[in-house]
Amino acid sequence: MIHRSLFGHRVAARQPKIFWLFLAFAIVATGVIVVESRAPDATEVALPETPGTSAFSAVSDDRSDPPTEIPGCATVLAPDNSAVAFVVDEGSYDDPRYPWLSGRKATALSDALASALPNDTTIEFAAPGSALFLTESALRFGPVQGPSRSSSVDDPSFFASSNAAGLLIRNGRGVDLNVSLSQSKRGAPSCIGGNLDRRQVLADGTVVDTKESTGDVAGRTAVIRTVSAYAPDGTTLSVNASQFVSSDEVMSMEDLVTVASSSDLRIDAPIPPGTRPAPRPCSGTGTAQDGPAVTWSDADRIGRALEHARIRALRAVIAFEQPLTPMQRGSFTDDTLCTSGTIMTPGSEGVLSVSITGGQPLPEIPDRYDPAADRSVDTVRLPDGSISERSKRGARTVTVTRPSGTRVRISSTSAGDLITIGNLESIATAPGLDL
Repeated sequence: MIHRSLFGHRVAARQPKIFWLFLAFAIVATGVIVVESRAPDATEVALPETPGTSAFSAVSDDRSDPPTEIPGCATVLAPDNSAVAFVVDEGSYDDPRYPWLSGRKATALSDALASALPNDTTIEFAAPGSALFLTESALRFGPVQGPSRSSSVDDPSFFASSNAAGLLIRNGRGVDLNVSLSQSKRGAPSCIGGNLDRRQVLADGTVVDTKESTGDVAGRTAVIRTVSAYAPDGTTLSVNASQFVSSDEVMSMEDLVTVASSSDLRIDAPIPPGTRPAPRPCSGTGTAQDGPAVTWSDADRIGRALEHARIRALRAVIAFEQPLTPMQRGSFTDDTLCTSGTIMTPGSEGVLSVSITGGQPLPEIPDRYDPAADRSVDTVRLPDGSISERSKRGARTVTVTRPSGTRVRISSTSAGDLITIGNLESIATAPGLDL
């Protein structure tokens, strides 16, 4: 894999049942960026089309030869056409190899990124991603990803970064935004012909490079703008916007420079008091995606109802480190919300996890005499017509499917006996959780 890869994501109001996977290889010598993706069913797309949602395309700089003079650069070096290949670790927060990023720091940086965006933009709802491929992060920084321990790289930290990707909406228009953050004590690199169009130095000593490439995507003119900032504290921040130009343009180069110049998007920036750790990636129920696409408003409404139900059912017996994390969309699904919370009660430490999916059929109650019936769960009909599936072994788990089609799955890895199946079922049947 070549360093400085950019990660794509899926965009649709009613998301199609495919997952975006496009990897942009930035060839530093030529400025060529190749984007590959799969187009969704056009009838399911309501959000703005962006270069990342188009068919295979090539976006490249118009110039055939790299420049020998660049504004802001005293010396311009010729590209050496070199690349470094290595296997990438999936990454995790609080990796001792990369002490500059913790889970709380990732949350603080993600919040700072959202605050640095233009006021009239919104971030499309997606799942916080931690995997290298198929990531959907709603512009939330994931764990540091770098060379695996088995890779023969002299300085793994030089190629390690935390990445955030997402779809940004402005006045009904969309831009694929990718942000990469890393730490380097090497300072700003030399000016390489083809790597940048201009260099400037901010008042605080931060070096900012800008680069723009244009090309054709399915008959439309697309532009990729990149701003790279090298701050005195060792922060290297790259902000990349891929969009259609003319009437569809969303982020100008000035907008990107403003984002990259934010003093809060720095490794040495203090973490605000009360900042939570980054949420755990969570997944759906493993069922077919037939429910309505979840939204920010669904996440807020159901999150508040779920926290109220959790307090009502468990406050007397279980202490949590903090309230449940904000609801997020399940990884690689569009119809599931999920969350988790850390149980801190001595002797009963663990994690409480919840996923909620709409559009699900009511399960059948198996025949007790059927030899093929699943004996690991008790399946019962509740007074309101819901079907509850209660685990009999392993992690305590209750899955309640309501007549409305909403399926609530709640499980606890608590080692103690304080959380009962009844407690979990009380939460799963609480009002306000329907999608």
